[in-house]
Amino acid sequence: MKVLQTVNLGKTLSTNAANVRYSVYDTLGSIKVSATNSGIYELGTSTGIYGAELNLSTQFSGSILWSVTNAPSVFATEEIKIDQKMARYIHTGRWKIDKDEKQMIFYQDDNTTEIAKYELLDADGAASVTDLFERKLIGTGSV
Repeated sequence: MKVLQTVNLGKTLSTNAANVRYSVYDTLGSIKVSATNSGIYELGTSTGIYGAELNLSTQFSGSILWSVTNAPSVFATEEIKIDQKMARYIHTGRWKIDKDEKQMIFYQDDNTTEIAKYELLDADGAASVTDLFERKLIGTGSV
């Protein structure tokens, strides 16, 4: 799942994107993305507000840690809220039922990026698109 993360490091650290880094940690403190500068950009001109787009699993739970390499002791952190983004995408994005596969597919609000796929079942647990009683998650895409 594609997730936009931003940080306000303050105007004194504006025009400093080359020195801004982020790392991603799961809820147990294990590093999932090592410190990187890849894809970081400043929002606006001389704002000190930076952003990066992350591509994480829909099951990811954790935090992003921002740092600045040329400014000692400058750090910021924020929880990455995938579940809120998933709920938004489920409500705003496209969904379709594949009659041949008997599956329901959900997409991000770009209407092309798949985020979840469900098997559709009837009351007896057989695949169906006409007599639905249950859906069962069979896969997740990127968000």
